[in-house]
Order: sequence, then structure tokens, then C-alpha cells
Amino acid sequence: MLKTPASGARRIVVSALFAMAVCVAVPANAVAQSGQEIAQGTYDEATIDNFVKAARQVVALRKQYEPKLEAAPTKEAAQKLVDEARGHMSAAIASAGFTDAEYMEIARTAQADPTLRARLEALVGTP
Repeated sequence: MLKTPASGARRIVVSALFAMAVCVAVPANAVAQSGQEIAQGTYDEATIDNFVKAARQVVALRKQYEPKLEAAPTKEAAQKLVDEARGHMSAAIASAGFTDAEYMEIARTAQADPTLRARLEALVGTP
């Protein structure tokens, strides 16, 4: 298959969408926790449960949008799909009780904390 500039742009957009999927929602209970607790990655069970619910929805949306992005005929069409997907991801995150920033903070904390990361990955992968 011949590589075109549009396919390279689509690959970048797919990567951006994946990044959004990995970093999109956080439970309302996390807001009530102190900054020190968040920095240490200590979250209560309700926060973890809500994060997992949001992350599952975000992952499902990513899987739904990836083929659409790969098939997008232009960079503009791909960008429109990314914006649409982000809107749906943000709504999924909000429905779990988080802002996008809160969700991203938990995701970042999990990246830095191998124990939290392993726990979240196991929970997200379990229906």
C-alpha cells in the first residue's frame, strides 16, 4: 500500500486520539481529596471505581473511532472526527463525575505509580 501524506497525518491524529483516550476523566470524589493525597496516588474506592467506568467508556470510544480516523479522506475530516470523539470522551468522563483535568491527573498519577497503574489496568480490562 502506498503511503501518502494524508495517511501520515491520520496516524498522528490516531495517536492524538489514543492519548486523549488514555488521559480523559476523573471522579468528583478526587476533587475533595487533598493535593497531597492525589500526588501520592491514594484514591478511595469510589474514585477508583468511577475512574475505571470512565476509562472503559473512553477505551470503547477510541476503538470505535480509530477505524473511522484511518478511513478519513482528508486531514480536515480526520480533525472533525477527533473533535467529535473528544466531545464524546469528555461526556463519558463527566458522566463518571470528573472533569477532563481530574481524569488526566489520575491517569498521570497512575503513569508515575506502578502499583496504581497495574491496578487500574487490571480493573479497566475486567468487564
